Amino acid sequence: MFDRDLYFPAMSTRVHEQLAYSKCSADVKDRMVPIVTLTRYGKSETLLETAEVLLADLDGRNAIVDFDPEPRPTTSAEEATERRKRKEEARIAKGGSPGRPRTEKQLALDAENRRRTDVFNKHVEGLIDPNGGGVHWVEMISELPDLVPILQTVHGQVEQQLDILRRRGTRGALRIKARDPGQTKVFFDNIARIRDHADAVLIIVDFEDIRGRVSTSLETAKLFYAQMYEGFGEEADVIQTVLLSNSFPGPPLRDVSRKLPIEDLSFHREVANTFPTRYGDYMSIPPRRGSGISANGWFPHVDLVSREHWHICLFENNSDETKYVDAAKELHGGLLWRQRADCWGARVIEQVATDGTLVVDGKRFTTPTSWLSVRANQHLNQFAASKR
Repeated sequence: MFDRDLYFPAMSTRVHEQLAYSKCSADVKDRMVPIVTLTRYGKSETLLETAEVLLADLDGRNAIVDFDPEPRPTTSAEEATERRKRKEEARIAKGGSPGRPRTEKQLALDAENRRRTDVFNKHVEGLIDPNGGGVHWVEMISELPDLVPILQTVHGQVEQQLDILRRRGTRGALRIKARDPGQTKVFFDNIARIRDHADAVLIIVDFEDIRGRVSTSLETAKLFYAQMYEGFGEEADVIQTVLLSNSFPGPPLRDVSRKLPIEDLSFHREVANTFPTRYGDYMSIPPRRGSGISANGWFPHVDLVSREHWHICLFENNSDETKYVDAAKELHGGLLWRQRADCWGARVIEQVATDGTLVVDGKRFTTPTSWLSVRANQHLNQFAASKR
């Protein structure tokens, strides 16, 4: 299916994650196959519009794709009016002046945005419909040859989705959350059918977060792989698998070590010693996709990614964006800087450190979300560098 030893990073099409990938050089992109969760792009009405944006970044390369099944929030015209009324009352109570009423043009735009969101939500509802949603999804993505659809692990739909791959002569993938009893049951119930398509289906075994529970994750992984390889029988030498995990902690980071081992490496090595499987991770962004911003604020930190560790420079100055400059200077001036990857993310740190500015090439780096791109881009470059 993939004839080289490639790196499989998991990401979504949210702006800060896709930016990390888009800033990679062509040589680096050639060494990876991203596993991408499609999310709504702008005010689009279908996921095909998101896919088109992704295809532009891929530039003829492959990606493995699934999608975010959560509907986008909507607010009715009545709710929006009531919220504006309450905000205005609060502003007047504090001595402020009344706001201007919304114009007919603004109200029409609000209505159009609500309509587009409703259309998008109905589109997603159709893709997760237990009566054929998976089939519709695979048919839709199979029209885009650079994208490999992740089949939905739903009882009664796996065989139908596999049949589409067979008829069209295309490839697919299964992304199994190894700790989800429902998904693992559907997978093993259908393993004989999957075995018949061993040369066209990639199996992604997703453990999500493993930090602090590597030992128990290893036990589960070895049991899963043993059962999987037994089920594949003679086709075990044909089937390709990816072990996917994340060990970067979620926020806040004030209580974690400033030098964190990337535990995904040892986790993969231990499993791969017994069961051949490829390496994948969440490129330093926890699967929950948290930005680090909360109602209580955030602690500014800049992170350097070396080959086997994360190096975190954090200041306990709540929501103080100026400390990003201090953190960048500390990393740039330290001995660890020699372990950096030659990439966009490292160059952002260097420019912030040397120029003392939080605006680089017109982009502001003043929030935790903006610095996620910097860390993830370093991570992609470090791990793609090990592939040839």
